[in-house]
Amino acid sequence: MSSKRAVWRSRLEAWRESGESAASFCRSRRLSYAQFVYWQRALRSERDGAVSLVPVMVQTNAPSSPVVIEVVLLNGMRVFMPSQGVAETIALVRGLSC
Repeated sequence: MSSKRAVWRSRLEAWRESGESAASFCRSRRLSYAQFVYWQRALRSERDGAVSLVPVMVQTNAPSSPVVIEVVLLNGMRVFMPSQGVAETIALVRGLSC
């Protein structure tokens, strides 16, 4: 584990135990709030696993209809998107689920 990771893991643990808001915690310790948020996300995705697989059910549409993909996020949000541009869509969904 890198020393930066260990330092930020320790800082995030101290923040959780402090009961302070993230902004207040950073201000009182002269930490960059942007770095705090970066490390919070980085360590959370490391902890939760960067990628998880879910079952997918494909339904065909009527021939005249465009193909639309529906993604249901764990928080219940539904995203409907055309099947073209799948890579961009995956990046969008990742951003919404953070």
